[in-house]
Amino acid sequence: MTELDLIHLAENGDAWQMWRARRLRGDDPGKIPAVTDQDELGGFRGSTGKPSPGATGATLCHLVVIGARDSPTAVIAADWLQEARTPAEAWLDDPNDVPGELDTAAAGRVWATAAAGCGLLAIGRDPGHRALDLLRGEADQEGRFTGGAYPTFAAAGAYWLAVGPKTEMAEWALRWSRENVQEWWGSEEWIAGLTFWGAAGISADHATVEFFLDELRDSAPSDDLEFSLRKVELLDFFGT
Repeated sequence: MTELDLIHLAENGDAWQMWRARRLRGDDPGKIPAVTDQDELGGFRGSTGKPSPGATGATLCHLVVIGARDSPTAVIAADWLQEARTPAEAWLDDPNDVPGELDTAAAGRVWATAAAGCGLLAIGRDPGHRALDLLRGEADQEGRFTGGAYPTFAAAGAYWLAVGPKTEMAEWALRWSRENVQEWWGSEEWIAGLTFWGAAGISADHATVEFFLDELRDSAPSDDLEFSLRKVELLDFFGT
């Protein structure tokens, strides 16, 4: 996206897109506006239109990437997540709210718990040890988490934050993400993975992050303004 594209977006996007475009241009964007898809209680809607812990956790990571970690939007989203925990102290999503291609309904639980855990940790909230303990049993010997790409992206970020850089669980998941690219992966997958990993503080010189950045940079331009904006935000965040 060029400077002219950003100016066009700032003039023609919705209030949330306009705020982000102004920020990228170096302008003072002012007070953060209402964010698309966030309901009045703080949760973000998934593809089914219902508040989704997975979508909310992923959006918290996006807010960290764009420098809105301490915004009221992030605070109420985190509050909503902490209230939305199941009796097992984890999270649950409708399988239809899990991005990507799924091979099991259990992906709803793994995606929601990994994304919510990563999002909370990224803004300095504690998701509780129980959630991470439950996730630990969802990784196979190659590092893939139940449900496939998106749960694995999120879990890598969560474990990097919870246990520390280069922890075994995170590194296996990151390696799987780099070595098991599927034919259907595209800009959505590069953006999703980089958003979780950027929020987790994984640097641009990590082999998997570098690979995803190269793929995102080389991806074809999109007619979708939101994807174009997310791409520029991530490249700006990682300094590439």
